[in-house]
Amino acid sequence: MVGDEFTSDLVAHRRSLWDYYDRRVTDRPPGFDNAHAYWTGLGVEVEIADIAYEAGLLTNKLGELSPVPFVEVGAGPGTFTSLVPGPGIALDQSRRALEVLRGQVPGVPAVQADALRLPLPDHAVVRFFSSHLYGLLLPSERRGFLAEAHRVASELVLVDAARPKGVRAEEWQERRLPDGGTFKVFRRHFDADVLAAEVGGVVLFAGRFYVLVSVESSE
Repeated sequence: MVGDEFTSDLVAHRRSLWDYYDRRVTDRPPGFDNAHAYWTGLGVEVEIADIAYEAGLLTNKLGELSPVPFVEVGAGPGTFTSLVPGPGIALDQSRRALEVLRGQVPGVPAVQADALRLPLPDHAVVRFFSSHLYGLLLPSERRGFLAEAHRVASELVLVDAARPKGVRAEEWQERRLPDGGTFKVFRRHFDADVLAAEVGGVVLFAGRFYVLVSVESSE
């Protein structure tokens, strides 16, 4: 298991990750081109239509969730925000991503915040939703992330990257931006049952590219 020892300074690692995702917002390929570029870059043979089809199945599963108050943590540019049923608030560390989100989903309040220090009181919402963030976190960050989720909500719903055949469960990836910036990003890819067991939840969707799990708080 890759642990925190892979970075000598966790704070520096987090700031680098934040910088990367903030800067890439304006250079991110549109639609499913982004996901297609990611998977083919890892050697996966797939067509954009295959990813789009599976994303449609995932969207249907999200639509089956009960409409309850939620917070979306790591909302990015709002890719999933409008798909979560119920009134919500979107949080992300990236100012640029939130600017895009406000334009795409104007009815949802968007707040710049740290996922490990949420500006919310205990039991503020029913559902804590997050997509493609948990798999970026190092071990100590995961513990803090889950603690915050259970503090502010009674239900945790996670979307993350699945693990197609031949893809590593976890790795440090080198990411380059068009402006010449180079970053090291830690990334995990999940078998759905592995993710569900790790967070103490159940599988709602297990695809080739997406996984969806749900956790009910024990409190």
